[in-house]
Amino acid sequence: MRISKIVVSALALLLCLGAAAAYAADVPAAGQALRVVASTSSAEELLHGGPAAWAQVPARRVGLNRTPPMFETDDLPALDINSTDVKVARTSGKLLVQVTWKDATHDAVTLPEVPNTPPETRFRKVQTGADDRFFDAAAVMYPSKPGLDAISPSLQMGDAEHPVKIYYWNATRGAMLMETQGRGTTKRTGQSFPANASYQAGQYTVIFELPDLPAGTPVALAVWNGSQKDRDGRKYFSVWQFLE
Repeated sequence: MRISKIVVSALALLLCLGAAAAYAADVPAAGQALRVVASTSSAEELLHGGPAAWAQVPARRVGLNRTPPMFETDDLPALDINSTDVKVARTSGKLLVQVTWKDATHDAVTLPEVPNTPPETRFRKVQTGADDRFFDAAAVMYPSKPGLDAISPSLQMGDAEHPVKIYYWNATRGAMLMETQGRGTTKRTGQSFPANASYQAGQYTVIFELPDLPAGTPVALAVWNGSQKDRDGRKYFSVWQFLE
């Protein structure tokens, strides 16, 4: 008897969430606040000053979930990256977010210039044939209209009434700002943003410079592992966290 792809994906998601729950003994409960520290360091120092610039900013470990397979040829998703450590600092009208996670492989490739492609419009996504060009990446997502009364949009890239901004970095092309109003609507804005990334001894540290988002703003985190052929919606992700 052949089990449908939808059933396989649903079972895989339940297994992944179960693995995440089993790990969560030392991971704070989902939805806890992310403490924001008013830093005496400048945004430039936080971006490029190294660990010393962040020494007074506490980290919080945020658990990550794994998306189910997108295609029948995908392997069942192993939970290789089950958490990320997050630090948040406010300075000079900016919000700096440092995201650190362990990854045994450093996956980066050389690619041509980003093509000016329109948002995805196909009902059924077609699997890429370029299966040797996956790379590590990370992102911070928040509502396009942040504030104390901001509604936490769908984690699947928001929706038409609740769009989101995605500050996205990858190990090949660097930082780029994206906007989206739901699955399949991701749009490259053509804009970049200040970011800094390092990979040492099996660990990534990526620092994102965001606008000065107010307390209460929900933010979500995502990590892609190139060695697991992560791309698009195949990734690790957190639930919404809230800036304190």
